[in-house]
Amino acid sequence: MPWEFEFHGGGGFVNDPALDGTSNLPPAGAPFATIVGTTSRKTPSWYFGDGTTLLNKVNAAVGVGASITPLDPVLRSSMINLPSSTSVGLRLSRAISRSRRFAAEVTFDYNFARWQLNAPALAGVEASRASFLSAFNALIATSAGSLQNPSVTSGSGHVDQQGRQTFTTGALNINLKTTGKLIPYATAGAGMKVNVGDTPSVSLAGIYQFQILGFYPVNEHDLVTAKSSVDNKFVGVVGGGVKYFFSRRWGIRVDVRTYISRRVVATSLNATPTTLTASQPQGATATFTTPSVQFSNNIAIGPSSLGLPGVTNFRTFSGDGTESVVNVSGGVIVRFR
Repeated sequence: MPWEFEFHGGGGFVNDPALDGTSNLPPAGAPFATIVGTTSRKTPSWYFGDGTTLLNKVNAAVGVGASITPLDPVLRSSMINLPSSTSVGLRLSRAISRSRRFAAEVTFDYNFARWQLNAPALAGVEASRASFLSAFNALIATSAGSLQNPSVTSGSGHVDQQGRQTFTTGALNINLKTTGKLIPYATAGAGMKVNVGDTPSVSLAGIYQFQILGFYPVNEHDLVTAKSSVDNKFVGVVGGGVKYFFSRRWGIRVDVRTYISRRVVATSLNATPTTLTASQPQGATATFTTPSVQFSNNIAIGPSSLGLPGVTNFRTFSGDGTESVVNVSGGVIVRFR
């Protein structure tokens, strides 16, 4: 019974599913007493969660309208989608009945589409980046000159267009005709969907520095990174097509098949706050609000509100949905025994 080998190319049309899932953010940090007798809380970042809530409450208490737009909606989402793109693949099949009604095949398809950050995620990151600047500049401006030579920066970055999907499947072909040059067929099978390469991530870096009373330097860094991940999953395949043989040795095929699987996506968070520690001169300051924010250059005097412990690989979102990828391809078939 003959074997058939095929090389094909085409396009994969992706149906991005709505994802059902759960989301969570790190809990609020431990409270502590400031040097002015008010109460503050430890936070790993001002960009999300309780850190944003704390700073915004302080700004409201001192009469500042500017607030930080939290990164929370981005962290509580998958952040990514997969666009439609071209694909290439290989197929090896062999008749398994004397009538050539049935054939078994193995197919490998490589989708050139790369995972990309979706528009809401990019918009959310930019909103947090820009609002960090306005919120801190406004807060520092209320210090009546006690916080001098201020400098506030807020930057964002992202690693986009990362990782691709591959499909390796085994299937049964049912030829609807067994004679003639034109052979229509139906296909059904299963296999694995494997994501190769890295996945997108976003990062935010906020830095503020000033001198308390023009003498005690404060320099604090707020670094946040959110990264997506996609699980490999079993996939089912259904479809059909038509072969046309120009001779006993070679022909062409037009094939349409749908890969159906679960898309399982997660978002993980890392936050790494750092503060400049000064041996001399040591100083700290805090707002006279409830709650309060404290800035310090030496923990011996008192901790800064921004500080360790940070956050490491905290899963903020886990979700899944049914993904379908319709692959339309055309290829060249070579028959051999």
